Amino acid sequence: MRKTVISLIALSALAASAFAYDAAKAAEFDGFFSHMTHKACANSTLFVKADDVMKMLREAKPMLLLDIRTEGEASVVALGASGSRHVPVEHLFEKPNLDALPTDRPIIIVCYSGTRATMAAMGLKMIGVRNVQVLKGGIVALATSDTTKNAPLKDEK
Repeated sequence: MRKTVISLIALSALAASAFAYDAAKAAEFDGFFSHMTHKACANSTLFVKADDVMKMLREAKPMLLLDIRTEGEASVVALGASGSRHVPVEHLFEKPNLDALPTDRPIIIVCYSGTRATMAAMGLKMIGVRNVQVLKGGIVALATSDTTKNAPLKDEK
């Protein structure tokens, strides 16, 4: 009987800790997400369309295309545009990489489909980086948008 009671107490203690969460982190997220009403999300400038990025490239607008895909993904298909930089998402929040982010032009985050870029953008915004946007649809959308009509012009020599 005694072993059963001790086992139940130990099990209760373990179960209680399994359902615990970081209250300070939850409050931080609550403050970040509480303003995201339906109207605010509909009017969000967080996402940028691939056609708009292609236009910015064609017009040589200042921006940073920040490719956060893995080394393997980037080795197969790389962003060769001037002003692009590859920093895998697992290294994005390291101090040297954060310190290298520009503050004077938009940072457009690119991943395969936009999912990782959205999470990275939210993390950057939570630490105070304000000039961040996500390429809606990721590199897939950019590749689809890359037509002779939209592609940046290259000097022919």
